[in-house]
Amino acid sequence: MTNSMGAKGTGGTRRAAIYCRISQDRGGAGLGVARQEQDCRALCARMGWEVVAVYPDNDVSAYSGAPRPKWQELLADIQRGEIDAIAVWHVDRLTRSPRELEDVIDLADRQGVELATVSGEIDLATPTGRMVARMLGAAARHEAEHKAERQKRQRRQAAEAGRIAGGGKRSFGYEDDRMTIRLSEAEVIREGVQRVLANESLASICRDWHARGIVSPAGKPWKPSGLRRLLASARISGRREHTPRSSWETTRPLLGEIVADAVWPGIISHEQSDRVRRVLSDPARRRNVEGATKRSYLLSGVLRCGKPKADGEPCGYGMVGRPRSGVPRYVCPNVPGTDACGGSATNADRTDDHVRDMVLAALESPLFMQRLREEDDTGNELYDEIREDEEELEALAADMGERRISRKEWMIARQPIEDRLNRNRAKLAKVSRIAVLNDFVGSFEDMQERWQKMNNSQRRAIVSACVRSVEVRPANPRQRWDADRFVFDWIA
Repeated sequence: MTNSMGAKGTGGTRRAAIYCRISQDRGGAGLGVARQEQDCRALCARMGWEVVAVYPDNDVSAYSGAPRPKWQELLADIQRGEIDAIAVWHVDRLTRSPRELEDVIDLADRQGVELATVSGEIDLATPTGRMVARMLGAAARHEAEHKAERQKRQRRQAAEAGRIAGGGKRSFGYEDDRMTIRLSEAEVIREGVQRVLANESLASICRDWHARGIVSPAGKPWKPSGLRRLLASARISGRREHTPRSSWETTRPLLGEIVADAVWPGIISHEQSDRVRRVLSDPARRRNVEGATKRSYLLSGVLRCGKPKADGEPCGYGMVGRPRSGVPRYVCPNVPGTDACGGSATNADRTDDHVRDMVLAALESPLFMQRLREEDDTGNELYDEIREDEEELEALAADMGERRISRKEWMIARQPIEDRLNRNRAKLAKVSRIAVLNDFVGSFEDMQERWQKMNNSQRRAIVSACVRSVEVRPANPRQRWDADRFVFDWIA
């Protein structure tokens, strides 16, 4: 509260609280709140009330449902019997929710609190006064909902025209005009996109950028959640994205609807953007967003248990890092309710070194690199197929909208297209891994030196670019280290 107050008003005078609120204060000066307070103080003087506290909620909307700390403080003081009257500029400053208005009316009944508004007299002690308050509250709610719909439509129209969204700070990769590309940051964005498509974690990229002094437009180190939104944004591909948010939603969805080509140039291609958006919206990556755990074991999930089961087939369960007596190992976990046999293990350090040497030896082969590039080229064909299927779905929807086909026909025709789309999108997210190899491949000795400077996430990206999985078969008991037990499923 802005004023101190005693337990009682002077000489039986009502102890009045002034509540002020303005939902948008672009300049942050609080002038709207100050004007409301001035008018309310004059009102209290006319009513003969003693102003004992002022509760200002600046730049807080009552319609949005956002917390209003001073409003909650006022309600608590009324319940403690420290406030006898409330002065507001208008009922809609108090609340735009009929539910909250009923709470005020209940308080007036229980505590004997009076309400006065600068815009007109309201007596909550009488049925007529309460009816007037409810009517004004309902009208305010109606106006707020219509305003929200108008604003939503205006934002949609601006997006469809490809215009820049109003307000906000400059976007990373662009100058203050939000149109001109900032070349130094654009290179960083392209690098980040390549690293994500190469299966490197967002946390790993953020750590690397922090070490290199790369910061956000606010001058702060990048966090995985912020980097995820940057790279998943259609803006960096020169396209306008519309992401509406309902009033009850507190978090804006990661991906919106791409509605137009933007008036600003793109930093990456549409194809690259579509690929990285699919990768970053994959629920399997969510664990790598805010506060992702750093991998302490390089090959967790890459190694597969090859111990034969009763039917002779290999176990096939993903092996995980689990030390024994302080020695790092990969093991087939003995997890109840799963198909894991729990009967296979290998020394982690020696396994990491062996897989590294095998991968580097493969990358030294021109034939292997040629096959990898051929594998990666299939992504362009997938992209074309996805585009064709998306256009076919749009054409089908238009046919149903124009009643050229029935809803049943539309549903039957749509299903195989959507199934094909889902399969191709899943493949597309996996075929761009070769990007991480562009600055890595060289002589065996050069690659060893670069490997030593990498973290586990970067190393894992190199391995994943070359190997689908490594089966770990039972070891030869006569050998202390049996390299032949590792069977590689090479991508190329």
